[in-house]
Amino acid sequence: MMGAARDREALWPSVTAFVLTLALSLVLYSAPSSVRGLPDLTPSWPLIVLFIWSVRRPWFVSPPVILIAGLLQDLISGGVMGVWALAYVTAFAIARPRSEEGAADIGPLIVRFAVLSVIVFCFAWGAGSAAIGALAGAAPLITEAIMTILVFPVLGWLFARRKGRSAMFNSGRGG
Repeated sequence: MMGAARDREALWPSVTAFVLTLALSLVLYSAPSSVRGLPDLTPSWPLIVLFIWSVRRPWFVSPPVILIAGLLQDLISGGVMGVWALAYVTAFAIARPRSEEGAADIGPLIVRFAVLSVIVFCFAWGAGSAAIGALAGAAPLITEAIMTILVFPVLGWLFARRKGRSAMFNSGRGG
């Protein structure tokens, strides 16, 4: 009985961290980061956060949560409503991490994230093009995709380190 109470207590800090990191990612995504005359180099912070949490606590990142995060990203980006939501839901349905297996190994995490990112950005481009009735410019999305994939390894490494440490401590082998 005590174990169940402890598990419930341990859940709230994770839920709070998930909500705060997702909110912060949306704020960072909406912050202007373009220098006059240069392309916007903002990575897709919400995608990074959703992916990391889908590995850390897969049940937090359910399809309705993914849909809401995508709609909020659509709203703050000023784009066509539903584009990011559709891209996220579709990509996570296809390439979502299915378990926490290998979550402490950075190499596979980077590859999984890169595949998911390519799917997200391809679907976003396709949905955006369909919504406006013409081919959307691919250059801004390609830049955002590259920046997102380049930024992820740093955050993924921090996550993998933390995941490895917590796995060690949870197994009773820690100091």
